[in-house]
Amino acid sequence: MRGFLLALAIVAFGGGAAAQELTPDRAAFRAIYEELVEIDTSPSTGSCTRAVEAMLVHLRNAGYSERDARVIVPEGAPDDGNLVAVLRGSSSRAVLLLAHIDVVDARREDWERDPFTLIEENGFFYARGSADDKAMAAVFLDLMIRLRRENFRPRRTLKLALTCGEETSNRVNGVEYLLNHHRQWLQADFAINEGAGGILSPQGQPLALNVQAGEKVHQVMTLTVTNPGGHSSRPVPDNAIYRLSAGLQRLSQHQFPVELTPVVRTFFERMAPIAGGDVGAAMAAIARNPRDAGAIAVLERDPTFNSIMRTTCVATQLDAGHAANALPQRAVATLSCRVLQGHSAEELQADLQRVMADEQIRVDIVRRRQGSSLPRLTRQIMAPVERVAARMWPGVPIVPLMSPGATDGRFLNNAGIPTYGMSGMFAAPGETNAHGLNEKIRVRSLYEGRDFLDALVREYARQ
Repeated sequence: MRGFLLALAIVAFGGGAAAQELTPDRAAFRAIYEELVEIDTSPSTGSCTRAVEAMLVHLRNAGYSERDARVIVPEGAPDDGNLVAVLRGSSSRAVLLLAHIDVVDARREDWERDPFTLIEENGFFYARGSADDKAMAAVFLDLMIRLRRENFRPRRTLKLALTCGEETSNRVNGVEYLLNHHRQWLQADFAINEGAGGILSPQGQPLALNVQAGEKVHQVMTLTVTNPGGHSSRPVPDNAIYRLSAGLQRLSQHQFPVELTPVVRTFFERMAPIAGGDVGAAMAAIARNPRDAGAIAVLERDPTFNSIMRTTCVATQLDAGHAANALPQRAVATLSCRVLQGHSAEELQADLQRVMADEQIRVDIVRRRQGSSLPRLTRQIMAPVERVAARMWPGVPIVPLMSPGATDGRFLNNAGIPTYGMSGMFAAPGETNAHGLNEKIRVRSLYEGRDFLDALVREYARQ
């Protein structure tokens, strides 16, 4: 999941990236990035294991031994391998650098370019995974290699985990597997992960640098109606499809209450002067008073803003009937619910039952995910971000955000490892089209993100 690039309906973004000088150091990084991107790691046709084995070669060439770097493949999942590595520090403290290397499926016939060939064109890198999340994976691997070759001696131990299974439930999730079976490779004071980049102006200048702290909880629910059915030549009022449809219509008109987390409140407060106009005024108003009905009415028109203000449930699949000439005996709707932290699946189940207002519509919890505490944006975390950002992008505000989507940070936060999304890779909202056709990232943004993460990780390592 590429970190919530804010589908802000406040300005039209554009602008190309300036030509980037390919120094020897940068060329070496680009070669790693290209190699990683061009190894297919999609669930249908690819192999994470092949990718991490190739990346392990680079670590071995830099001097990492079997004790310090290895590939871990889950039993029964030969293509779902993960790469872990450690650069040992002088203290017992540690920072985890996390990135997933699996990608969403991509069909060549749908793309303008081969999705598994890295193409640099018009100031962008194009390929599946070029942004989500092989950009950060390549940056972190390259950094671990350079630190080893520099004989860098950190105070905090630096740990690297390039994992599989983030993009689909059809694979073994690497973070969850490692936590359950090899936790020592992930245990850290905190982790840096995907989840946030930065926002660009129409001229391609940075408007805001984002830091992600927390995400909503994805709960999958079903609505089910069953009845005796019968012959379609004898319709009856009690039709399972009609009954379910009526319940879904009620759901479509329902809005869960607005609840602003401290991170979302700060997000609106800091974005207000950047957005300007009616949207900016609404952001400022809701930051002052989360119950401001006028501000809510303005902001909820934008799907992104609406999704960070409240729990959402949307119908995503339907399954009904068993024959064209028979009354339906069963009708089922699947709901994808993104739940604010602090609300259980059972609480949501009860809320949905009230919304249905029909005892014949059964609400079931299909996929339960545990919520986690929201990581705090402490001075230990934010002071290094502020210092590095001030050097790289003077005057650009740092805007925290909560993601309405999901990353592997949910597993780490649940395990007591606070996880923050930060990449320093700026983009226009929706520009990368992660998970979609012709995924891309600005060349300049990738290299700037590399510089940002290099400086930031070094600061954390010296703490």
